[in-house]
Amino acid sequence: MLQNDGGDALVHADDSAALSRRGLLIETVATSVADVLNAKSATTVLPEVLTRVARVVRIDRLLVVESDRSAGARSSLFFTWAAAASGLPDAAAEQSRGADELSALQDWLAPLASGQPVVTARRTAPAAVREHLQSMDVVTSLMVPVMVDGRPWGRIVLEDCTSEHDWVSDDIKVMTTLAETIGAAITRERFSAQVQQRERLLHAVNQSTTEIATAKDLHAAVKHALRITATAIGADRVLVLEVHRSVASGRETHLLRNFWHARNVPLGLQQIVANTSAEPRPDVLAWLAPLRDGKAVSGSRSTAQNGSREVFETFNSLSVLLVPIMVNARYWGHLSIESCSQERDWNSAEVDALRTLADLIGTLITQQRHREEIATANTIIQSSPTILYRLNGDAALPMTYISQNIGQLGHNPVELLADPRCYRQMIHPDDRAGLQAAMESLLQPDAKPGVIELRMLNKSGGVRWFENRFRPVRDESGQVEIEGILTDITERKHSEERIALLARTDTLTGAANRLIFGDRLRQSFAAAQRGAHPFAVLYLDLDRFKEVNDTLGHHAGDLLLQQVAQRLKATTRKIDVVARLGGDEFAIIQSEVSDSSAAGRLGEKLIEIVSAPYVIDGNELRIGTSIGIALWDRETPEPDSLLAQADQALYRAKHSGRGQYRFFSEEIDHETREHLALAEDLRAALGRDELEICYQPQVELVSGRIMGMEALLRWHHPTRGLLLPEDFLPIAEKFGIMQQLGRWTLDGACKQMSLWRQQQMSVPVVAVNVSLAQIKMGTEFVRDVNESLERWRLQPSDLELDVTEHVLARTTLSQSDVLVELRRLGVGIAIDNFGAKYSTLDYLRTYHVSRLKIARGMVAAADAQAGGSAMIRAILSLAAELGLDVVAEGVETENQRDLLVAASARAQGQGFYYSHPVTAHESMQMLRAGVVTPEKSGGPP
Repeated sequence: MLQNDGGDALVHADDSAALSRRGLLIETVATSVADVLNAKSATTVLPEVLTRVARVVRIDRLLVVESDRSAGARSSLFFTWAAAASGLPDAAAEQSRGADELSALQDWLAPLASGQPVVTARRTAPAAVREHLQSMDVVTSLMVPVMVDGRPWGRIVLEDCTSEHDWVSDDIKVMTTLAETIGAAITRERFSAQVQQRERLLHAVNQSTTEIATAKDLHAAVKHALRITATAIGADRVLVLEVHRSVASGRETHLLRNFWHARNVPLGLQQIVANTSAEPRPDVLAWLAPLRDGKAVSGSRSTAQNGSREVFETFNSLSVLLVPIMVNARYWGHLSIESCSQERDWNSAEVDALRTLADLIGTLITQQRHREEIATANTIIQSSPTILYRLNGDAALPMTYISQNIGQLGHNPVELLADPRCYRQMIHPDDRAGLQAAMESLLQPDAKPGVIELRMLNKSGGVRWFENRFRPVRDESGQVEIEGILTDITERKHSEERIALLARTDTLTGAANRLIFGDRLRQSFAAAQRGAHPFAVLYLDLDRFKEVNDTLGHHAGDLLLQQVAQRLKATTRKIDVVARLGGDEFAIIQSEVSDSSAAGRLGEKLIEIVSAPYVIDGNELRIGTSIGIALWDRETPEPDSLLAQADQALYRAKHSGRGQYRFFSEEIDHETREHLALAEDLRAALGRDELEICYQPQVELVSGRIMGMEALLRWHHPTRGLLLPEDFLPIAEKFGIMQQLGRWTLDGACKQMSLWRQQQMSVPVVAVNVSLAQIKMGTEFVRDVNESLERWRLQPSDLELDVTEHVLARTTLSQSDVLVELRRLGVGIAIDNFGAKYSTLDYLRTYHVSRLKIARGMVAAADAQAGGSAMIRAILSLAAELGLDVVAEGVETENQRDLLVAASARAQGQGFYYSHPVTAHESMQMLRAGVVTPEKSGGPP
């Protein structure tokens, strides 16, 4: 026994140490994720982040290998770290492996290309892999892919050189999360860099448009335009080539008309002359053919063949983009934009911007050919993406000029100039005041040029974003005019929005990412600490997801994760937060949680919707989910503790058989399940005739004459026995059953009232209790009341609705119209439990109540506490002044009855002194008599 006890202790210690290491790793990676996402450049913080992680994981060596696109299959070491006792791999050997050995090891590395990690132990690896690991002194290896833009960017390699490292699935998930974050950050940086480059390019083209349009030396202006455009796009050389056809021979050659090249890239004039003076080979002509139709052509040396490849080699170019220059709608020549340092792809935004420059050059050539027909540079301006305008500098700021390309927005420039102030209608209403203030500021003597961004409306009401650059122009007399250039920046705005979205969402599923989840968790925690609504954290882990990945591949797994995220977002509310924390783990912040039942209901619903079948690539798949739930309370030390508690609850849910939810507290678990079970029983009770309405008479205390019957609900539970309203109505309120239950009780009481009338029973009114949930139904509740009255042929005055002060205090102003409308129809309104909590005379005025029902506690205090009877007398006196009936609840003794009669001869009462609640059948005898003889006995109903 002693030996067994010691062994168990050792196991527990090992488990505890493992959990501690995992917790430290999760914490370190969480911090690293935040550092990567918050850094201006992810790659600059990677060395520090990865060094931190390597020390926590306790490995001997960590490498980051980046794929090199221009080098084919070759790779390069982006980052290396080694423990003090371990050496670093030879960088040259690491790079040479990409060309030599990796072809033999491609099966080993294949999963990385599809985004899956690879774990390898040297002793069990295939021969080729074993030899490779032996050469690198590696015993165990974990390789985690880094995906950028959905494609492999590289991999994180964690190596142990002294002993085998036991890589458990949780550690692999954590490292995969880090790799995904790094990939997302690099994707975001690349996207941001592309947007910035496009913006620089557009700015360069717009600047070129203005300069060329007003230049005296067009050749110099075009050369300057080539320089700033090439710099913005990152090109090394730009040529303007004209196609010249010989009249004598019919041969086509190219003439160099203008150029620019970087300092470290020679122009190669001799090669240009030699190449352009000769007629191109047929395969080169075929490659250039689309230019004649106004289409751009691009290519790279690595993919070019035959004559095209010779052209790349002659000019020492790696990539080239050719943009046609059209003159009078005919092919004149082209811009040749070349990259000589690296191969690259030309995106559509770059092509469109360069096409604008080519169109501008084409327009200039047209201008030179038809100078007598072009008196100004307006034609050039119209072909640019900018709109020019001029305003007169008086107080009204009328428009005196607008370029023709305002037609891009569907507006007619003639109409705008005919009514010089109507241009304001083109400005978005929210931006008009800002534009007006900016324009008026230019009328000041020391005004300087400015720039603002604004929204403009096209003819059909659509919105476009524009950058408005403006400046004051003064003549010799001091008169001022305002000149401005409008540049469409709609795409840039959309790009900025996409960048912002990328920073706060999971790139695969569109759910919130870990960073945003952490921010919202801290906000919710702080708000709850200040008195806002409590909240819950639900931690989800998908069951059997690994089987899908292993069977159908990473692509199917990604599609499945996307569909799961969609279902989670569709099931939760807008005020909740759905986040993917990494891998197949999701977390939800459920806002405004009043009690554990709300979180339990959501947990059940999520398990149901996640477990429904999925169709992925034609395959029907079924998975499940396990959920851990943690509830906020004031004893929780910090926000991250809630996530840790939910994680522990998730662990319990998994070990309870999966497909379940568990709370962090077993006590809450039990209570919530009890309430859920009772709620399900209550829903079924309506259909199983387990509910019954009993009736208690309301009598005139002086005479014992029956003045009304109050309907009271009872539940004959099949296993729990008789349940009173206080046992199950709170459950009905929590679980949304109250509306259905209230409708059933209302209609049943009206039906019984109709039966009493048919049997000539004298019942002045039947009273039915009303809940807050029914009042919140609004006009639907009014309709329910009307339908029941009409169905059973009753008058509105036959029905009284009893509403407690507690319910009235929680009724909003808009909902209070419901009671006012019912009172207007003639239905009686009684304030139940009057004097218990929220007593206010405002209720009597607002709702025009017909009766007050004095709370049971006040009646009990009337003969038990000094001054108790005085309160009763005061209420009865006030009711008499207002002409209201008063019913005292809980009359159980003769002394209480005598006190009430002494206070008012008109007082009414109900309670065990006269009768317990009885069934409708049992009520017949007392109703025939019309008078109730006191039972003079108390006790439970």
